[in-house]
Amino acid sequence: MQDMIKVSSKGQIVLPAKLRKKACIKKGDILIVNLVGDKVVIEPLNKSKKEDWQQILEETAGIWPHVDSKYVEELRSAAQKRLEETL
Repeated sequence: MQDMIKVSSKGQIVLPAKLRKKACIKKGDILIVNLVGDKVVIEPLNKSKKEDWQQILEETAGIWPHVDSKYVEELRSAAQKRLEETL
């Protein structure tokens, strides 16, 4: 998505509504501004961690087909046992 915006005399910019909506940027959100090479990159600081993890899980679904809830429980039990042995 690309838009043109104008910088005010005070250095202010207005993000277009359709861009704010697509990026889920709301009033009061804090944005991080970085200079990457010769580009200005603006991204939300308070992006939901749940959304981040959900995206990661969707992108990695199926890459470890042997991992299921039983396997995870076995790993947790083994880790708990090792922890108890060290205490």
